[in-house]
Amino acid sequence: METFFSAIESIAVLAAGLAVRAGILLAVLAVLSIPVMLFLGGMRGVDAVRRRLLGVMRLGGFSWSDQAFYAPGHTWVRQTGRNRVVVGVDDLVQRLFPTPSGLQLPKPGTLVRANEPMAEVRAMGRRASLMAPVTGIVTAVNRAVTEDPTLFHRDPYSRGWLLSITPSDRGFETLPRGEEARTWLRNEGNRLSRFFELQLGVAAADGGEFITPPPTMLSDDQWTMLKREFLANDGARG
Repeated sequence: METFFSAIESIAVLAAGLAVRAGILLAVLAVLSIPVMLFLGGMRGVDAVRRRLLGVMRLGGFSWSDQAFYAPGHTWVRQTGRNRVVVGVDDLVQRLFPTPSGLQLPKPGTLVRANEPMAEVRAMGRRASLMAPVTGIVTAVNRAVTEDPTLFHRDPYSRGWLLSITPSDRGFETLPRGEEARTWLRNEGNRLSRFFELQLGVAAADGGEFITPPPTMLSDDQWTMLKREFLANDGARG
């Protein structure tokens, strides 16, 4: 019997020792995770401040920037200097490409023309041209977004910008901006929702949050129609 109790005591001591070691390990991991959590929280805070400075805000199920001019093909242009603008895509476009796999952008020095293709995006076996919202010479390309195309999806108004351009004229200033752009984008969101309801029988809006079906749910003809209706693409398939 004494041997039995000795064995029980030994097991209890071993278990207590393991519990203490596990507690110490968890405490160490918790301490080590603090800088990581602070860093990640800081990065999210920096991104939030950056978007706020760019006037990015929510519009129903979409986000938009009150500092950008919006073109019919759902690209935007924002002035960043006396003779310099940056361009990108709006929230509607990035929702059509939830997992972008590649972006083809022009080289610096290229002349792009308003309402003509300036770039191509690919995702889930689909591709589409992105129309330039301004005429001018490309002065810089956002290398970060070419190396990580998900920026195109995650942060279209800030880190996901595409090109820096020296505009040849001020024609972009006639595009919708501010309240006019807000109304237009809201109407476009409703129009896209109706498109999916008609083509697929599903609603894109769910409780205020805009949920876009993946491109693979559309047939080739439906995808071509969507590109023509919302991205100002011609009738080319793909």
